[in-house]
Amino acid sequence: MNGKEISIKKAMEQIDVPEDRLDAIIEQAFFETSAAKKKKQRRWLAPAVAASVLFIGSSAAVLTASPVLANYMAQIPVIGNVFAIFSEEERGLLEYERFSEDVGLSQTSNGITISIEQAVYDGTKVTFTYTVESDQKLDSSAHLTGSPILLEAEGPTGGMEWEPVEGGIAGIAEILHLDEEAKQVNVQWEPVSLYTEHGEIVGDWKFEFAVAQLKNLEPLILDQKVSNNGVSVHFDKVTFTDISVNIAYQQLVEPSLLQDWQYVEAELLAQDDLGNVYPVPYNGGTTPGGSRTAEDLEWTATVRGLSPEAKTLTFYPFAHISRVAEEGEPDAKRIEFDAVEIDLVERTHSLIENPVFPELEEKQE
Repeated sequence: MNGKEISIKKAMEQIDVPEDRLDAIIEQAFFETSAAKKKKQRRWLAPAVAASVLFIGSSAAVLTASPVLANYMAQIPVIGNVFAIFSEEERGLLEYERFSEDVGLSQTSNGITISIEQAVYDGTKVTFTYTVESDQKLDSSAHLTGSPILLEAEGPTGGMEWEPVEGGIAGIAEILHLDEEAKQVNVQWEPVSLYTEHGEIVGDWKFEFAVAQLKNLEPLILDQKVSNNGVSVHFDKVTFTDISVNIAYQQLVEPSLLQDWQYVEAELLAQDDLGNVYPVPYNGGTTPGGSRTAEDLEWTATVRGLSPEAKTLTFYPFAHISRVAEEGEPDAKRIEFDAVEIDLVERTHSLIENPVFPELEEKQE
């Protein structure tokens, strides 16, 4: 049993699991089979378990089980595996949990306890998880005010998402920091208040902690430009870590295009040789000095959950150009470009002209 399994087991031994919840867990764990795979209908889905041993008490239960069941138990909201809570919506987040550092900071003020659980930094952004505990039930409107910052960066640049769980809320914060040379970064977070449906609870919380950067391979320099209809996408470089693939690219716009259109937004899709299609959400964009237009932007974007069996990864760039018509109605059109294929084994790249764009499967609510 490794250290992570031991820590999960210790956490389970301290949790009283209600009998009605336990029955549902056991039924799912033992009687759902991997053959009955369907699109996920809800947040909590038990994996199939081949063999487990359970010791059940009278009013509650203490479980000793296989690592598979232990991992599922750690995903129940009351226990608080925050990465797992969001993993159904965000592909690849369970790998973040695997490679993250334990932060283990907790502060209480005015009856509200805020805890920072885990953090990871991949050279483009810091991601950390947190929980908020309260003696009052918190609905989906409950959230913290006050954004975390990096001492090495200028102001907060990132986002936060959260959702209610039993006993409070769980959340993930991301802070953009594009510095692959930084060995570590320092996070500072001073939440101002907890906003609830009943009003705001102001408190005194302050956190400071450092996060070391994950080791990554040397960036693969691409320096590949593709163009169409007055818009170019210039692929700069791609970097690989244990949890993600990070790509840097530019969108370059002919000034004449902006005589008829106002905005340009270049994005990416990715597909591996196994047929898996990945969203490539961008982390942020900036307009560098000397740009010809305000729509000349430098972007970074991240692929999560890349299959370890994949041998190639192809990036498909596309752009939306848009404007507000004289009648006040928005107008937009999509531009597609040639694709760039990355050979993950040989660490080379090649251009694919006139590609057939893959379709990203929509999530089923």
